Amino acid sequence: MFTRRGGWLVFGGIIMISVGFALMGYLSLNTMLSSFGLNPQVNSTTTGDTAENQGIGIMDFLHFYLDTQGTLIWFFIIGGVMLIFSVLLGMPFYRLGANPKSIEITRKVSKPKAFAGDYVYIEVTARNKSVNQLPTVEIYDAIPEVFDLILGENFIVTQLNPRQTITYGYVVRIPIRGLFEIGPTKVIIRDRMGFYATEGEIITKTEILVYPSYEDIKKLEMVGKKRQLGLLFGFHRTKIKGMGTDFWGIRQYQTGDAFKFIDWKAFSRSGKMMVREYESEENIRVIVLLDSSASMGAGLPRNTKLEYAIRSAVLFIHLAFEKKDLVGLCIYDDKIRSWVDVTAVRSRLFQFLESLAHAKPQGEADLEVAINYILQRVKRASYIIVISDLESQPEKVIKAIRRARARKHNITVISPFGPWFEIVSHQLSPVEQMVGHAMVEKQLGERQNIFKLLRRYDAVSISVGPDDFLPTVMSQFNRMQRQG
Repeated sequence: MFTRRGGWLVFGGIIMISVGFALMGYLSLNTMLSSFGLNPQVNSTTTGDTAENQGIGIMDFLHFYLDTQGTLIWFFIIGGVMLIFSVLLGMPFYRLGANPKSIEITRKVSKPKAFAGDYVYIEVTARNKSVNQLPTVEIYDAIPEVFDLILGENFIVTQLNPRQTITYGYVVRIPIRGLFEIGPTKVIIRDRMGFYATEGEIITKTEILVYPSYEDIKKLEMVGKKRQLGLLFGFHRTKIKGMGTDFWGIRQYQTGDAFKFIDWKAFSRSGKMMVREYESEENIRVIVLLDSSASMGAGLPRNTKLEYAIRSAVLFIHLAFEKKDLVGLCIYDDKIRSWVDVTAVRSRLFQFLESLAHAKPQGEADLEVAINYILQRVKRASYIIVISDLESQPEKVIKAIRRARARKHNITVISPFGPWFEIVSHQLSPVEQMVGHAMVEKQLGERQNIFKLLRRYDAVSISVGPDDFLPTVMSQFNRMQRQG
C-alpha cells in the first residue's frame, strides 16, 4: 500500500516520536537524580581531561539545554505525529478510488497473423469506468521477451479523469515464428503526493500467430518469371507414356487404341498395325516429414536445428507449389503433431505455415510412427523428405526407411548435425576444443554407420549445418526434378 516515499515518512515520524519520548525520559531521570543529590558536577577543564569527564560535560550541556529549551522535546513528538498523520490522513480517500479493476483495458494489433521478421503495431486503450479521478496511473503492457521494441514504449504514466479514455501504441518486431501472447496488463495507481500505490493485473491477452520467415521465398520470387525459375531450378515433370506432343515410341496396335495414332508408314513396312506413343507429364508428389523432437531444439538462440528445418520445409513447400507439384507435411516426435494432406492447391499454403508455426521441440523422435502414418494415407509412390537429426534409436530409423522403400517411395534424409549448430570453436578454450573434437568424431562415426545402413535401401542421406542447410534443400529438389 505505502510507496517508498510514504513508508519513509511514516518511519521518520516514528523515529521523531521515539527521540522526543527518549529526551523526555532523560530529563525526568536527571531531575529525579538531582533531588537525591546525585547530579554529577562538571569538573574544571584541564589538559588531563579523561573521556569520562568529557562525556559528563556533554550530558550536563544537554541537561542544561533541555532545561532552558523544553520545546525541543515537543518539537520531536509533535513533528513525528504530524508526519505520520500527513501520510495516514489521506489513506481512506485514496482507498475509495484506487481500484485497478475500475480501469478497462482493450488491445488491438495490426496483424493477428504475421511472418517472422514482420513489424506489428499494438494499440492499448485504457478507460476509467469509475467516477473518481485517478491522479497517477501507470499502465504496463507485457510483451514476450523475444519481441524487439522498435518504436514507442509499452507503458504509459498518465492521469485519468472520471470516465476518461486514453490510447497509446508501440511497434514491435517479431524475429521468430510461434504462437505468442501479449498481456496481461499491469496497472499501478498512485496518489497525487506519491504516498500510496495499489497494483493490479488485468487479464487481457491477445494472441499473435507468427508464421515461419518468408525471407527465403522472397529471394526466390525476386527472380520473377517462370522461365527464370526454370533456369534456376530445372524442369521436373515426370515423363510417362500418354497424350503429350513429344514422341515416346511405337508399339503394336491393341484393341481400343484410337485410329488417329496408327503409324501407317510402319504398317506399310511391317505389315502390322503399329501405334505411335507420346510423352505425357505427371506432377511429382513430395511429402515432408519434419522431426520436432526435443533434440531438434538444440543450437544457438533463434537458430536451432528446428528453426532451420522449418525454413527448409517452407522452401520445399513453396517450390512444390511453384511447379504445381503435390506436397504434404507431417510434423512428428513420438506422436503425430500435425498432418497436412497432399495437395497442389496453393491457397492451402497458409495451412502449411500455420502447422509449422505451432511446431515446438518436445518428446523423442519416432520415425517409425511417422512412416506408418504416411503409408496409411499415401498409397502412390512419392518422394519422402525426412528432416531429422536422427538422434533417436537407429534401429527404428532403419526399420521405418525399409518399410517406406518396400512401398516404392523414394527417401531423402536431410539431417542437421548437432555440433555444427552449437558454439563455434574459437569461443572455446583449447581443452574444450580438444574434448569437443573428440565428441564430434564419435558422433560422426555413429552417423556414418546409420548412413551406411540407409544406403542399402537406396535412401539418400546428407548431414547439414547452418551454412549449407538451404542450399542442400535446393540441390535435393533439383535432383528430384531430374529423376521425375
